[in-house]
Amino acid sequence: MVSEQDRDYMRRLGEAKASSHVDTTSEHLRLPPIERLRRSFALSAALRGGANLAARVDDPSPFYEMARARGLYDP
Repeated sequence: MVSEQDRDYMRRLGEAKASSHVDTTSEHLRLPPIERLRRSFALSAALRGGANLAARVDDPSPFYEMARARGLYDP
């Protein structure tokens, strides 16, 4: 059985997470597109070593190649 106190705690936790996501998304959208792309590539590169590439269903490489070809991205 879940207590009302536990439900209240989880509700507050969910509200805090939702607020955090709104703040983070707003901050992200204020960045220029080139900075968003730089951060995206940096995150992708940083996590690539631990990724199970064989199980991946989407490959971001074509996205970055297209951005480079259009002069939008130069790592």
